[in-house]
Amino acid sequence: MMQSPALLQRLARPAGLPAGSLLPGRAARAAPRATAPGRQVAAPSSSGGVAPAPRRGPPAQRRAGPPAPRASGGGGAGGGEGAGGAEGGGGAGLAVNAALLGLWAGLMAYVFVLAPNQTPTIDAFVVQKLVGLKADDPFQVNVVFTALWNCMGLYPLIYAAILIPGARTDKLPAWPFVCASVFLGAYALIPYMALWAPKSPPEALPPPAAELEGPGRFYMRAAETPWLGAALAAGAGYWLLAALSAGGGAWAGYLQLFDESRLVHATSVDFALCTLLMPFWMANDAQGRNWDKSGLVPLLCLLPLVGPATYLLLRPKTYDGSSSASS
Repeated sequence: MMQSPALLQRLARPAGLPAGSLLPGRAARAAPRATAPGRQVAAPSSSGGVAPAPRRGPPAQRRAGPPAPRASGGGGAGGGEGAGGAEGGGGAGLAVNAALLGLWAGLMAYVFVLAPNQTPTIDAFVVQKLVGLKADDPFQVNVVFTALWNCMGLYPLIYAAILIPGARTDKLPAWPFVCASVFLGAYALIPYMALWAPKSPPEALPPPAAELEGPGRFYMRAAETPWLGAALAAGAGYWLLAALSAGGGAWAGYLQLFDESRLVHATSVDFALCTLLMPFWMANDAQGRNWDKSGLVPLLCLLPLVGPATYLLLRPKTYDGSSSASS
């Protein structure tokens, strides 16, 4: 038996419910689900199907802000690399310092223990003769060694003119080591070189005239004039010429003294050390004075004693009126 649609609808709806209403269970199932913000829900179409949801656009871009620093990983590695580099540089500096101190200790042991010492009495007499205490004695000191002895009196003056201006504000002053070099030569300068460290920024050179006032700065004032360099260059040229023109007999006597006398042996080693250390300090001083003469400084470094004295004559100075000095 065929039932009409209207009758079936009445049978399926309990009494008391208005037409078009659904049962509570069906109403719950038919209620739209809560969706997250930004999501699109498919809407029913008029044909009874489900209309496709509109295509979502690209996600909204966040407002650009400063990138947050990494808390770990890359940041930590970068910091470790920087610290490692600093420690590496410090380790290299300590290695150089230790090597210089080891060299100094070895030289001192060699001079006082291993160097020849067959003529200690003659050495003492030669020193007295060279300083003028035995001027009436007819004994003649070897001409080559006499020239070498006087050259070693000029080297501390050159080192003082180069080291003291660049270390005038250092915690480690240069003047005590330079004063000791008058008696010990390079054996007093090597410890200073081992303890020395470059400053950043470097010391302003040449020193301004205001820092050269007072009786205690007399030698620094003299070093910043052409006169000291000229006098030292003249003295160095004189004594080197005297040694070179001494003749074969004088040089043979000097070589014999080098093999027998601790005084001659140690003084000769001292002269070689002062000559070898000087290029470093000349280059450091020239850099501080911003002076570059297209290879002139390396050329002067090749000339023992005369080259450094000539450098003092030519370098920019406080009182020579050059633009470098005035700045």
